[in-house]
Amino acid sequence: MLVLGDLFLQFGNVALFLLLNYYLMDLGYEDTQIASLHSTRYFGVILFALPFGMYIRGKRLRPVMQVGALLTPIFGLLLILSLDSSSTLIQRACFMCWGVSFLLFHVPGMPYILKTAKAENHTASITLYFQTFSLATLTVGILVFFLRSGDLQLDLKNVLLTFNVISFLGFVFLLRLPKHELNVQKKRPSGQNALSSIEREDVRRIIWTILPTLMIAVGAGLTIPFINMFFAKVHGLGDAYFALFGALSHVLVMITATFIPTIKKHLGYVTGITGLQSVGVLILIILGTTQFYAEMPWALPIALGAFMIRQPLMNCAGPLTTEVSMYYVGERNRELVASVQSAIWSGSWFFSSMIFRELRDQGIDYVFIILVTASIYVMGVIGYHKLIRRLEREGRYEDRITQ
Repeated sequence: MLVLGDLFLQFGNVALFLLLNYYLMDLGYEDTQIASLHSTRYFGVILFALPFGMYIRGKRLRPVMQVGALLTPIFGLLLILSLDSSSTLIQRACFMCWGVSFLLFHVPGMPYILKTAKAENHTASITLYFQTFSLATLTVGILVFFLRSGDLQLDLKNVLLTFNVISFLGFVFLLRLPKHELNVQKKRPSGQNALSSIEREDVRRIIWTILPTLMIAVGAGLTIPFINMFFAKVHGLGDAYFALFGALSHVLVMITATFIPTIKKHLGYVTGITGLQSVGVLILIILGTTQFYAEMPWALPIALGAFMIRQPLMNCAGPLTTEVSMYYVGERNRELVASVQSAIWSGSWFFSSMIFRELRDQGIDYVFIILVTASIYVMGVIGYHKLIRRLEREGRYEDRITQ
């Protein structure tokens, strides 16, 4: 039920990811204005994520996810409709509330899976959960291509509204989640709050876990939210075709994801994470440098090929990095770390969006922004390598405290 609920919620999220920037450009928004709106969304998550993680630590996760599943499509619809308003305040409020509502659902998801799945099924369960975004991207991308081309030619606004209405089905499926949850802390000991229950060993492991996430998130924030603008303005690719190729890239993501348990079993975390990510960084460099010869007829095919190859390389490392992180910090800290990582992603994308806005305002080409992203990614890959070695050397947190 959780996977099905996430799948339908991702329909609205993916539609906004693929098409929102195109819609904003059609409305006459400049790059700097688009970046500013996105940064508002991430700022809201920054403010809310850490207190939220503290609050749900040791609590039942099902009701929180259900609230998030209901609010996410509501604010998605309000966000789209707010763009008809001339009020920047209303638009920013809708962007912020949309980000926070998705946080309510998304953050508890991974800890919930690790609590309810058998230990031997963790890798497969996490991989399946990660694939909902890919399956949603595939479905939405193909549908958008047909809705936006041929005889239909639906406008972007109605396409976005349609997929966000479909997202309400996610809430319906989450209503059917089992009510019983394991390891729910009924009440903290007297005089103890969420902060005082965190020990020094917790803090040390949490810091080592979030550092590589920070590097990857900062780099991604400079490029990923605006990659459709790169294809539109550098290579002249329309929204329907970008959606189609985005969908096809996630076919590759889904295919390669089926091999993740095998990769982990035979090659281990180092190859499965740092190996895939390193190749993904090289492909990103190839993608960005197509701007140097964008006028050539082969530039767009190379850029699209790099875009499609890079997607599975970076995305397939995700389930393994999540597993490493959750094992290293231990069960008692999973909700908190999931929330902190969400805050890091949103915080990094908030500041990265502001940096992107300034760089574009100064006339810096997309290629140089993408090269900066690749450089920061390298530091993140190194960080994950060190985290894996620490997990191998120190063991899981539960193993340490029960010795």
